[in-house]
Amino acid sequence: MQHEHSSTGPSGPADRDGPPAPSKHELAYSRIRQRILDGRYRPGHRLVLSTLARELDVSPVPVREAIRRLEAEGLVSFERNVGARVATLGDDDWVQLVEMLALLDGFAFAAAAPQMSAERIGTARGLNAQLRLEQTNERVMALHREFHRTIYGCCGNRHVIEALEWIWDRIDASRVLASLYPRLRVRAAVDEHDELLDRLERGEDDPGTLEACAREHNLNTIRAIRSARER
Repeated sequence: MQHEHSSTGPSGPADRDGPPAPSKHELAYSRIRQRILDGRYRPGHRLVLSTLARELDVSPVPVREAIRRLEAEGLVSFERNVGARVATLGDDDWVQLVEMLALLDGFAFAAAAPQMSAERIGTARGLNAQLRLEQTNERVMALHREFHRTIYGCCGNRHVIEALEWIWDRIDASRVLASLYPRLRVRAAVDEHDELLDRLERGEDDPGTLEACAREHNLNTIRAIRSARER
């Protein structure tokens, strides 16, 4: 057994210098998940275990575990005689997700208000300034999400934050808003973002007013898309 210790040196085991390397399951999970969220695996894309295993240089077992975990998160669905696919969302589904987002984001916005320092508001304004100029759909969605995260991230309720992250993941993976939001909504949204930040800076509004304003900002996405489709 002596040779097992000789490579660690006098300071002890190498893994004391940092966190352990991720398991093959974690590696497969994180890589497949990221490809779903960034659109490389689009809704309906078939997730073939053997193909993914070759691409990720792992056995099919950790890939299967990763896909089961992604199914539990709602990012993957199983179809009989087909197998695993990236989950798709119908119109009712994405609307309901944005409604959930509106409710939780409104609560988080009001709860975060007392914790929003001038520096954090400045960070949010910087993100919104980038969003106003951005032309790439993927970057628009990333900046939009990061703007909201900058605020709700300090709401003080980790369960609300986790729920919002889950909703955003589902929205990103569906690609519905990625194809519609930049064209139909972002111009008005950045103005509304500035108005929300102005309210935080003034500090004059009660929590109920802040919550209602943030909620309506999110619901305006549904209204804008529905209006465009009805023309």
